[in-house]
Amino acid sequence: MRITCKSASEYIVRKEEGKISFKQRIQLFIHLIECSLCKRFSKQNKLINLLLKKEVTTPETLTADQKSSIIRKMEEAEQDNKEA
Repeated sequence: MRITCKSASEYIVRKEEGKISFKQRIQLFIHLIECSLCKRFSKQNKLINLLLKKEVTTPETLTADQKSSIIRKMEEAEQDNKEA
């Protein structure tokens, strides 16, 4: 059964939280093979989560330098995706 991009984006977010069933993982996997936009969203979501875990313990404690670093890394990832 195919899923929509909207469902895929919900699954992507829930997957990062560990709240996705095996069936949903398979559906998402198949969708990501076929949809480059959702694949990009998945990569960006992973990057955001990684940066947040690496850079800070809570969002309220972000310094200006940390915010700039996150924005710069997101922009670099977006450029990499455009070139790919």
